[in-house]
Amino acid sequence: MSDSTKLYNALYQNAEIGSSSIRKIFPKVQDSRLKNEMRMQLSNYKEQVNTIISQMRANNERPRPASKMTKMMTSMGITMNCARDRSTEHIAEMLIQGTNMGVIKINKALNNTITADPKLIKEAKSMLTKEQRYIDNLKSYL
Repeated sequence: MSDSTKLYNALYQNAEIGSSSIRKIFPKVQDSRLKNEMRMQLSNYKEQVNTIISQMRANNERPRPASKMTKMMTSMGITMNCARDRSTEHIAEMLIQGTNMGVIKINKALNNTITADPKLIKEAKSMLTKEQRYIDNLKSYL
């Protein structure tokens, strides 16, 4: 598997898990401002997924989804955390923690891609900037 393919998959899986997490948490959120933040991030993830899929198709590749185990563990964690505490502060903290996990995975992928397409590396760094902005916006809800 090429370095570019590995990086594409890391970006795809980040957006996939992020999107599904936001959709699972969204109905439990009462704060309208937080819901707007989540909508904007969901839109970023959708855009990212569409971009990755089209770029991979151009290279006759398909993105590899996150594992079923990862999806199941994420879903269970959200369910348990929201059952315990549905406060705006707690939900913002959950979103920050989840986004940080994605940032770590993208950074690992970037650090392990020596021969990836420079445009893709730039795109990954742009995604990291968006993720950091999202985290910074969420901090005001803590």
